[in-house]
Formats: sequence, C-alpha cells, structure tokens
Amino acid sequence: MDTFEDFVSRLREIKQLGHVETHRKGNTGIGKTLEDLLGIEENNIPGPDAVGAELKAMREGSGSLTTLFTKEPPRSERPFWGTKMVNELGYVDDKGRQALKVTIRPNTPNNKGFYLDYDDTSVSVVHEDVGVCATYPLDFLRERFEDKFPQLVMVFADTKRIDGVEHFWYKEAYHLDGFDSDAFLDLMRDGVITLDLRMHLKESGANRNRGTAWRIMDESRLDEAFEDRTPLLDDTELDDIPVTTKPHPVAPEQDTLDGY
Repeated sequence: MDTFEDFVSRLREIKQLGHVETHRKGNTGIGKTLEDLLGIEENNIPGPDAVGAELKAMREGSGSLTTLFTKEPPRSERPFWGTKMVNELGYVDDKGRQALKVTIRPNTPNNKGFYLDYDDTSVSVVHEDVGVCATYPLDFLRERFEDKFPQLVMVFADTKRIDGVEHFWYKEAYHLDGFDSDAFLDLMRDGVITLDLRMHLKESGANRNRGTAWRIMDESRLDEAFEDRTPLLDDTELDDIPVTTKPHPVAPEQDTLDGY
C-alpha cells in the first residue's frame, strides 16, 4: 500500500469478508489478524504502522485497558520523585524489595495516599502527606501523546466463536487526528485515564523504573481524546480524509534509572 487511500480501500475490502478466523489465539489475535489481512509486517516498535497512522484494532464493547504511553514528569517539575519517593512512600513487595507500584486516579487518594489533581494547564501527582510530588504540564503531555499517536486509525470488530474459534468482522474504522487536551482532562476526571507508578529499588539502592504509564481503562473511548474523527468505512470520499505526511517512527522506550 503506497498511499492512505490504498490502505482505506483495503480496509473496505476486508469489511466485505465478514467474519474471519483469528490468526492467533488470545487477546492479540485481533490485531495480528488485521495486520495480516492488510499485509503489514508485525513488529514491536511503537509508532506509525499504517501508511503514517498508528493502527489499533479492538473488539466492540471490550472495555479493555491499554497503556497510552510512558513518560516521566519534567525534571524541573518533580520535587519528590524517584528513589526518595520509593524509599519514603513505598512498601516491601513480595520479592522483598522496596517498591512503589500503584495506580493513581483523580481526587480520591489510593491506599498509598496518592491521587491526581488537575487544572486547565497541568496534572499533578499528589500525596496526601507530602503534597505535590510532580507536575505534568498539558503541553508536555500533548507532545508525548502526539509522538505516540500523530494520527490513529481505530478499527472495531464484531466477534463470535465458530466451533470454539474466535472470528472477527472488521466493520467500523475511524481516522483520528489532533490531541484534545480538554477531552483528555475529561477522561481523567471520569477515571478513564489513570497513571501507574512502576518503580522498585535494586540491591544497590538504585531506582529501577519501568516507566510511569498513562493508561486508559476503556480503549474504546480513546477516540474522545482527539479533535477530529472521520469514519472510513462509510461513504466518505477518500479525498476528504485529512492525512498528514507520514511521520518517522518513534524509538522504543527503555527502562530508566534515576538521573537518566
């Protein structure tokens, strides 16, 4: 497929196939099957994979949880973070390590005392005893979101089992573009977008950080975080679908240590 129009034309052909047997058992079968039908080679590198757009396939009504991106707060905006935070606010995990692995939601402290607070320009990680641990400016989150999802194609599939084997009918697809910070905040206020801390201390005392993860509890609502939503499998003329120049793929993120 050389153009986005070719890609959409192929999606429309796939819709006409009806229910297709999964190419892989388990949760990842829906994406693997669609990629195979589109002729996209499977890879684990984050970034655009469908003629300039990130491609996500999902089961209708699945309500599944997915990581949007991982990002530490800016260095200048994290007064109480990393090793100090794990030491003073963490706990001993089942491997005997000092750890801090918690999901943080807005307004109400979790069982470790953390919650998210927000205004029109930023989101803060707050602890009920310590106060603000770190702050994410919305412009900072916008940049990371747009790195991960410069454009997104969401494909929804009806699923059914035939002789015990899952089959997918890829019947709806939408092209999404433009980060909507107000909608992002609304999803967070609703508890749909959360933040996961994933840290523990190594024997040396260094902080092992697997990436602070912004997650969406129901990925079928991911489209709400975009300004523009264009259906692809109806009668929309292909020339009317806004598509920007294909961006460069984003390099995979690595586990980080304090100070890296």
